[in-house]
Amino acid sequence: MRRSVRTVYSEFGQDRAEQAIIPPSMSITIGTQLGPHEILGLLGKGGMGEVYRARDTKLKREVAIKILPDEFSRDGDRLSRFQREAEVLASLNHPNIAAIYELQEANDTCFLVLELVEGDTLADRLQQGPIPVEEALGIAKNISEALEAAHGKGIIHRDLKPANVKITPEGKVKVLDFGLAKAIETGPAGTTVSNSPTLLSGTMGGMILGTAAYMAPEQARGRAADQRSDVFSFGCVLYEMLTGHQLFGGEEVSDVLASVLKSEPNWNLLPDDLNPKLRDLLQRCLEKSPSRRWHAIADVRLEIESIIAEPRALKLQMPVTATPRPLWKRAIPILGAAVLAGIAGVAGWNLKRLPQPAEITRFSVAIPEGQTWPVRGAHHVAISPDGANIVYAANQQLYMRSMGEMEARPIPGTAQGADTPFFSPDGRWLGFYSSLERKLKKIAVSGGVAVTICDADNVFGASWDTHDSIFFGQGRNGIMRVSANGGKADTVVTLKPGELAHGPQVLPGGNALLFTLASSPSAVGWDKAQIVVQSLKTGERKVIYEGGSDARFVPTGHIVFALGSTVLALPFDAEKLQVTGGPVPVIEGVRRAPAGSTGAVQFAVSNNGSLVYVPGDRVAFSSQVTLALIDRAGSRKPLNIEAGMYAQPRISPDGKFLALHTDDGKERIVWIYDLSGRVPIRKLTFGGLNAHRPTWTLDSQRVVFTSDREGDPGLYWQRADGSGVPELIVTPEPGTTLQSEAFSADGKVLIFSFSRGGDRNLAMASLGLDRKPKPLIKGYASNSSISHDGSWLAYSANESGRNEIYVQPFPPTGAKYQVSFGGGRSPLWSPDGRQLFYLQGQANGTQQIVSVDVQTQPAFVAGKTAPLPIEGVIADTGPRSYDISPDGKFFVVMLPQAQANDKAPPEQVNVALNWFDELKQRVPVR
Repeated sequence: MRRSVRTVYSEFGQDRAEQAIIPPSMSITIGTQLGPHEILGLLGKGGMGEVYRARDTKLKREVAIKILPDEFSRDGDRLSRFQREAEVLASLNHPNIAAIYELQEANDTCFLVLELVEGDTLADRLQQGPIPVEEALGIAKNISEALEAAHGKGIIHRDLKPANVKITPEGKVKVLDFGLAKAIETGPAGTTVSNSPTLLSGTMGGMILGTAAYMAPEQARGRAADQRSDVFSFGCVLYEMLTGHQLFGGEEVSDVLASVLKSEPNWNLLPDDLNPKLRDLLQRCLEKSPSRRWHAIADVRLEIESIIAEPRALKLQMPVTATPRPLWKRAIPILGAAVLAGIAGVAGWNLKRLPQPAEITRFSVAIPEGQTWPVRGAHHVAISPDGANIVYAANQQLYMRSMGEMEARPIPGTAQGADTPFFSPDGRWLGFYSSLERKLKKIAVSGGVAVTICDADNVFGASWDTHDSIFFGQGRNGIMRVSANGGKADTVVTLKPGELAHGPQVLPGGNALLFTLASSPSAVGWDKAQIVVQSLKTGERKVIYEGGSDARFVPTGHIVFALGSTVLALPFDAEKLQVTGGPVPVIEGVRRAPAGSTGAVQFAVSNNGSLVYVPGDRVAFSSQVTLALIDRAGSRKPLNIEAGMYAQPRISPDGKFLALHTDDGKERIVWIYDLSGRVPIRKLTFGGLNAHRPTWTLDSQRVVFTSDREGDPGLYWQRADGSGVPELIVTPEPGTTLQSEAFSADGKVLIFSFSRGGDRNLAMASLGLDRKPKPLIKGYASNSSISHDGSWLAYSANESGRNEIYVQPFPPTGAKYQVSFGGGRSPLWSPDGRQLFYLQGQANGTQQIVSVDVQTQPAFVAGKTAPLPIEGVIADTGPRSYDISPDGKFFVVMLPQAQANDKAPPEQVNVALNWFDELKQRVPVR
């Protein structure tokens, strides 16, 4: 065994380890300029070289700069290989992964630009001893989610250890250096311990030692690593968190590697009262043989979530059994029994013990067959302040179910596309938004006629305060306030261009407003949003947390908010308006609005502690999508592109290339992909131009896109082969955003949408000498498509309060024809002009392509409508998310990353009574 270890160590090579930290020839000091990056100071040294804090002077942010050894720039093949690896790693985008922005070269120095993560490493935290089980599980869950996201893209970490995990001052967990251990290898295969990219203080030997202690046995033998190797390293980290002891140790690297290969964990060091399921989980993580280990970190994550969902207090009481469809009347006797049990329990406890929380009653309310959730990204569910009534939106209207009733009943007067239900503070009135009428309305809970409060557009959350005012979000138009008795709404929160506001709520005292502020309506944009409070007197705004959305204050002194499909809680001082602790997950698997909409998450809490939420399929609403070619029979052929945050795929008119853009919440980039699959996808736009929404010119030579490089988002074009520089072709008016959509048949006129505030209209501009925009169609119109002969313009508009498809002659003559009548968006003409396609919503928030036979001569006639067998298409409220090939034989579409999970979320509402007791136990308020 010892000889084997020495052999492996000799393969790593001390000489190569020393070479790995040869400093770059360039002298780097504070103030050194590397491209747009100004060096601010040294952060540390790692196996790859030095890492510095720097300021990106172009994007006005601080970053980390990792300097690569000179051998990279001297070896062209190695640098090219590293470039390819770095591009794959840069595609990772997850709240628990420290981002790799790009690889750059300046002043003959190669360097990586990384996300700067503040805070201590997990290794620093472990210097203080073991971590409490609940906290350790929370950290482990975040690490497993990061690994799961990377593994989903085929990226293995290979160097997971406490020094590679950071915990920010806000309590967020970030995993560092994903995949860099492989990217910096000198050859195409093998594992090089000396090349650990992790920052460690001390000697090179210490770096190797720190890495070896967390290696899987197959890595210690010099064999290839896979996902199971990361699972083993994860087990080492979790064991150390629970025990405070490093699992494998030794004075020399060979000793450590020998321990990894032959030593077994000392299970006696684990806490005596550790949940047996957690011990079993660890044992399977730390199996020496990969075949006996957990095969997927996703399975580990599910086990951790299962353990977290079983609070230790449940060991002291009988478990609550939830039935699939319990009767609401059973809640009362169950509660009565819980109270009696609690009284009896108090008598048996020593008075010095802390009081035990009341027993939580959980059950589900099935939504009747035939009812489906709204597709629009708005709140679907509400609960009255006293917890007596639950209201939900389905089939374009509202339904109410009282605790003492067997069935939900429709609420008369709400069948106008109602959503966003919210109660008055006394529970006597129910407010809601009518999307068909585009009005904010209210109706008495006891019955009556719905009363209009005010006009409103696409409400982004609403609430009713104790002074009888209603606050409602208007996305990019800020936040409005109106009297509950009706009248004109006034703006209380104004926003900067590009910002969106959601979910206003007046905090106790009535002087401050809580809401979410985002820079993009994408799923990533909402997950990276800011939770803010703003004074209603002075307008002063304060960010209280970054990285979540749809925040609500509850009477326990917590703010609950969502990150993805997880609801978390923060202890919050409502008087000082400040967070007093870190976030803790409290509900998993909650349905969220589709990407590109309002950021709403489907949960609600009563003042007396009852929780209701809609369980959701996190995959169906993920920002990670895959691209596929689908023929009209539904046969699919995935494109050879890693899953990512793609939007607006567009096939070139010659059928050879695909243009699309990505949006990671920080930067938007236009990419070009060769549909032959022989060439990797490549960037078209560089330098933080925030380029998006590509459209091909008819000769396939240029791509038009939107960019804000000179202020307001205007229209640019650039040669598709990457030569030349972007050229501004249509200048926006101040305060407007332009988005290209289509060309006229002769290619001389560009049609685009322009938006200012909440308005969106269609315009056109000649590409000759006079490029001044001219109005084309007004009234919330967008997503236009020109017929092949250039005579007809199709577009979507919400003239009726719901998006429908319309067709007009081009240029317009005043004639107009409605094509869809059950909702529709994103029209697209077939190449032969005989069919019109559009998207229609499905229950799970994805879309299906619908085909309409059309006749254009001698007059326009819309004929047979039929859905194509192309379902599960991801779409948002923005650009068209699919395209058709020039021969009309197949479509390119965006699909959920895991298409197997594209079924509709369960049609039910989950209920938890006495949930505040669990909340206070899991997230103590200081």
